[in-house]
Amino acid sequence: MKARIGLWLGLAAAAAAGAYGQSGEPLTLQEAVSLALKNNRAVQISALSVDRTRNALREARSNANFTIQGNATYTRFDRVAQAQFGPQTVRLGNLENRTARITLTQVVDISGIVRAAVRAASVTLNLSELELERTRNDTILQVVQAYQGVARADEFVRVAEEALRNAQERLRLIRAQVEAGVAAQFDLLRAETAVAQAEQALLNARNQRELAAAALNNLLGRDLNAPVQVVKPERLPELTPEPLETLTQQAYQNRPEILAAQRGVELAQVNIQVARRGVLPSIVLTGQADFNLNTSAFNPRRETYTGVAVLSVPIWDGGITRAREAQARDELQIAELRLQQAKEGVALEVRQAYLNLQDAQKRLAVAQKGLEQATEALRLARVRFEAGVSPQLEISDAELAFTQAQTNLVNAQFDYLDAYAALLRAVGAIDTQYTRL
Repeated sequence: MKARIGLWLGLAAAAAAGAYGQSGEPLTLQEAVSLALKNNRAVQISALSVDRTRNALREARSNANFTIQGNATYTRFDRVAQAQFGPQTVRLGNLENRTARITLTQVVDISGIVRAAVRAASVTLNLSELELERTRNDTILQVVQAYQGVARADEFVRVAEEALRNAQERLRLIRAQVEAGVAAQFDLLRAETAVAQAEQALLNARNQRELAAAALNNLLGRDLNAPVQVVKPERLPELTPEPLETLTQQAYQNRPEILAAQRGVELAQVNIQVARRGVLPSIVLTGQADFNLNTSAFNPRRETYTGVAVLSVPIWDGGITRAREAQARDELQIAELRLQQAKEGVALEVRQAYLNLQDAQKRLAVAQKGLEQATEALRLARVRFEAGVSPQLEISDAELAFTQAQTNLVNAQFDYLDAYAALLRAVGAIDTQYTRL
């Protein structure tokens, strides 16, 4: 299936297309996807969330590093204490004291709490990356469908223009017949009404085209009035039959939603260990250097160095740790259920996309056959009408049937393309295929 996708995307990028009322170079599907991934607000928010969790991981890792802190103290007393030694008075300090201290602290992770926190932050980063991937996939699907929506609207404009030409040609023939006295004035009125209706249909098609272009511009982060000229594929992608079970397994392996749910289970398992931190021992090593900038007779040392090792062993925390661990275990069960729920949801999405694509393929075949029949019926009706052996109603009905058959085929073609893109999204292949043309 991937080879077929690549072939179609290559054709889509190379094909030339005409778009109503637009100028400039056509915007290829690859360019549209690239613009959206660059400018779309949802993608930008997800990318910034990845940066934030990456910095959180750096913070968690920093907890295992030593820290150095320095401080200085200035103290001024109202007076200095004195002592009397016989006839001599001795000052027991200085009026002003200046000290400096440098403290080095190192946490020894004997219980693995820091390592668990780092692992939890790493899993959280992976979850953010998977969320970004999911957002990219959703955005790509929206862009592809909006892009094809513009192409669909272009086709509707073409069909409406052809319907108007047919109605105008019929009006010309009826007017000539009225002037020749072989047609009634009522026939002329009916033909003029048909032209007016065709003009209204064309106007509506052009308005819908403008709305489709504005919707695409909105997804691309461009001005809503920016001109849009899209590339219509020369041929539709061929559906390579693959078992539904194969596609479902592919989705399990590729979909970021499934991978994120798996990481969620892993994170819940880590959080159980983190929740037990309240009953685990810890060791903190501290080295301290004190500098006395105002020595005195009773405190002559300018430098003092101290080393301290503190072992903390929790004895009783009132049941807080047990409650936290119970909550973490509940979160693990919830995460496991979410994983199962994600698998069931993805399997259903793949099935729906698969069946929708098959349905679109069948409707496409029916629409193609219907257009062939409507084309032949219109040809025969024109021959009979021009020969004067059939009423205007016959050719009018034939033209309406022909226009409807064209509309049905356009809808079937683009429904097929939309269903194809939805299946790629369902199996987790849309990012790879639509960003590599």
